[in-house]
Amino acid sequence: MSYNSPYDNYVELKVLSASPLELVTMLYRAAIDSLEEARRGLASGESKRRAGSVARACDVIIELTQSLNHEQGGELARDLLELYDYTLRRIHESNREGDDAGFREAIQLLTTLLDGWQSIASSMDATAAEVLEHEHQPLQCSF
Repeated sequence: MSYNSPYDNYVELKVLSASPLELVTMLYRAAIDSLEEARRGLASGESKRRAGSVARACDVIIELTQSLNHEQGGELARDLLELYDYTLRRIHESNREGDDAGFREAIQLLTTLLDGWQSIASSMDATAAEVLEHEHQPLQCSF
C-alpha cells in the first residue's frame, strides 16, 4: 500500500479538475521547474539529480508534443511541434555537454510559451478558451 501525502492528493485533485488549458500551463511550469533543478544539479556536480530532472522535463515536453491536435491546430500545432522538438534537442545537447546554455534557452522558450498561454487564459471568456483548447488534445498526465 502506498501512502499519498496531503500535497500529492492536492496535486492529483488539481490535475483531475483542471481544464485542458490549465493542464497545458501546469505542464509548462513542471518542465521549467525540472530544468531549473537540472541547472542546480549541473552547478553542484550532482549528475544523478541532473539526469532525473532532465528526464522529467523531457517527459513533460513529450507529453505536450503528443497532446497536439494537428487536425484542428493546423499551423499553430505544427509550429509548436517544431518548437518542442528544438527544445528537446537543446536540453539533450546541454545535458550531454554539461553546458548550462541549452537549459537556460529551453527555460526561456518554455517561459515565453507559458506566459502566452497564461495571458490568453486570463483574457478569454469560457467560450473562447474552449476553442483554443482544441490546439491540444486531452492530456493524461503521468508526472
